Amino acid sequence: MKEHSGRRYLLGTAVILAVAALILAVFSLLSVTARTDLSLGDTQERRFGWRYEVLTDEGARPYEPVFENWVYLQLPEDTRAVRVTRVMTEDIPQAELMWMSYQDGVEVTLDGFPLYTDFPGLERDADGFVHPDEAQWDRIWRRQSETVRSTRMSLPTDYVGRELSVTTYFREGYELWPEYPYIGGEDTVVAASTLVTSVRYNAVMTLYALLALLMAGVFLVDAYNNSRVDGRTLLLCLYFLLLFLKEAYGSLAGYYSVLTARLDLRFLSAVYMAPLYLYLALRMRSRWKWPLCAAVGAWAVFESVRELTAPEGLAGLVGPETLAVLLVVTAVLAADGLRWKKRAKQEKKRLLVYALLAAGLTAAYVLNRIHAWDGDVAGYFRDELWLGMRVGNFWPVVNLLTDVISWMTVIAVVSEAVRRTLATHRTVDVLRERERQIMAGYERMRASEDDTRALHHEMRHHMLALSAILADGDAVRARRYVDALAEDMAQAPSGRYSQNILVDMIAGSFLDKAAARGIRVEQHLNVPETLKIADEDLSVFLSNMLQNALEACERMAPERERHIWVDMHLRGNFLCVQCVNSRPEGEEPEAREGHGYGLTAMRAVAEKYNSALLIERTPNSFSVTSDFCLEKL
Repeated sequence: MKEHSGRRYLLGTAVILAVAALILAVFSLLSVTARTDLSLGDTQERRFGWRYEVLTDEGARPYEPVFENWVYLQLPEDTRAVRVTRVMTEDIPQAELMWMSYQDGVEVTLDGFPLYTDFPGLERDADGFVHPDEAQWDRIWRRQSETVRSTRMSLPTDYVGRELSVTTYFREGYELWPEYPYIGGEDTVVAASTLVTSVRYNAVMTLYALLALLMAGVFLVDAYNNSRVDGRTLLLCLYFLLLFLKEAYGSLAGYYSVLTARLDLRFLSAVYMAPLYLYLALRMRSRWKWPLCAAVGAWAVFESVRELTAPEGLAGLVGPETLAVLLVVTAVLAADGLRWKKRAKQEKKRLLVYALLAAGLTAAYVLNRIHAWDGDVAGYFRDELWLGMRVGNFWPVVNLLTDVISWMTVIAVVSEAVRRTLATHRTVDVLRERERQIMAGYERMRASEDDTRALHHEMRHHMLALSAILADGDAVRARRYVDALAEDMAQAPSGRYSQNILVDMIAGSFLDKAAARGIRVEQHLNVPETLKIADEDLSVFLSNMLQNALEACERMAPERERHIWVDMHLRGNFLCVQCVNSRPEGEEPEAREGHGYGLTAMRAVAEKYNSALLIERTPNSFSVTSDFCLEKL
C-alpha cells in the first residue's frame, strides 16, 4: 500500500513540476526580444507629418485631426472613411507595416499603387475612395475571428521618398475607431522583457497559468490521498495550459518576443477547447462516452489541420461545427448526470447550486462585454453575437459558453477534491477511533482472562475453605461465600466461539448484541489460539465487518427475517473469512451519509496480506469475503 501510494505521489509531483517548468519556459521566451517596432502614428503630443482626409455624406474633404483620449481621432459622426498620407523618409531595414482593425476595412497604397485592400475589384470615385455594399462588409466580417483583427505586410525596399497612404473604412452605424499603422524594423522602441513584467499585458495569461498549476495541484492531492488517481484532472490542466499558450502567443509581449518567431501556435485558437470537451465527455457513465470522445478527437484534428493550412487572414475562424460540438457534449453530459443522480436529493441540491453559479457567471461575463461596448446592450447582442453568427463567425458565442463552462468545471473539480480530502481525513479519524476502542477492549479482555485463570487456579482452595465452613455448621457464612464466588466467576468470558481470545472478544461484542436484538446468528469460528496476523489488523477487519453486518440488520424492519452468518477457518497458509448478512431491500449504499469507512479499512487490511476484499450484493443480502496469506508475517 505504501509503495503504491509513493508511486502515485511521485507521479503527481512530476506533473506539477512539469507544468511549472513549461510556464517558466514560456515566460522566459516572452522576455527575449525578437521583433521591434517604430510607431509613426500621430498622437495628441507627437506628430509625424500625416495629412488627413475624411469621406462623409457630403463627400471627401481635408481634416485637421482632433484627438480624443490622447490617441484616438474625434471624427465627424457621418464619417465613412478616413485617409492618412505622408512621404516616408525613414530608412528601416526589412520594414513591415502593421495595423489593427476593429470591424472595419483597410486599404494601403504607395504612390497610389495598392499594396493591400479589403475591397478588391471595387471602383473608386474621383477622390480615390471605394463605396462597399453590405455583401462586401459581410465578407470582411467573416474573415475576423474576433472583434479586433491584426494585420501586417512587408513594405517594398524602395519605399523611401514615396507617399504612403492608409485608408480606414467604417460600416454605417458602427463605432468610428481608426488605428494608426506601425512600421516594424530594427529600431527598438518596446522591449519584450518590459512587457512581460507588466501586469496590464499579462494578467489574463498569468491567471491561466495559475489555474493550470491549481489543476496539477488537485491531481497531486488526489494521488496522495486516494487509492485511485483520476487522470481526467490532467485534461483540465492541459486545457488551461493551452489557454495560457494561446494568450501568450497572442499577447503584446508574445508579438515582440521569440515565442512567435520560433513557434507557430495559430491552431490553438481553434482547438484549445478540446481537452475541456474530452473532460466533460469522460464524466459520462453511459455507453455514449467513448463515441463522444472519438468525435471530439476527430473534430480537434480537423480544426488543427484547417487552421494550419488556412490563409493568415482567415486564421482563428471559429465555425458552427465548434459550437455544435460544445452544445452536444454539454447536453449529453447534463442528460447523463440527471439520469444517474435523479434519486439522490443531495445531488439534486448540488446541481441546483451549480445551475445558479452558471447563471451568475454568464451574467457577469455578459455585463463585462456590455461594458466593453460602452453599455450598449442591444449593440452587443446584435452586432457581436447575432451578426457574428449570421456571417459565419461563432467565436463570440463559443467564447462565452466555453468561459462559463470552464469556470464551472474548475469550481466543481475543486469542490469535489475538497470533499474527497475531507472524507479521507474523516475516514482516517473514524478508523483510528475504532481501532483504539477495539484494542482497549482487547486489553480488558486479556486482563479478564488472566483473572479468570487465577480464579480457576484458586478454586481448589475455595472448595476447601467452603468445606471447612460447612463442617462448622455456619450455613449463613457459607451462603455469602458462595454468592461472592459466583459473582466473580460471572465476569469471566464464556469462550464459546473459538480458542482465540481476540476473536472471542470481537465476536462476543457484536454477535451477542445481535442475538439480544432478535437477529438470527450463525457462526463457525474454527481458528486456533494463535494466528500469524497482527492483532490490530485482525481487530480492524473483524470489528468493521461485524459492525457493518449488525447495522445493516438494525436498519431492517423487525418483522422481517434478519440474520448474520460468519465463517472463519484455516486452509493451509490462508485464513478464510466470510460474513453474510441480510440488508434492507433495494437500499442504495451511496445514499447513506458516512458509508464506506468500514469497507475502506477492511480493503486496506486485505491488501496488506496479499488478498482482495470480495463484495457481493443481492436485493436482500450483503456478503464480504477475503483470504489472508499468513506467510506475510
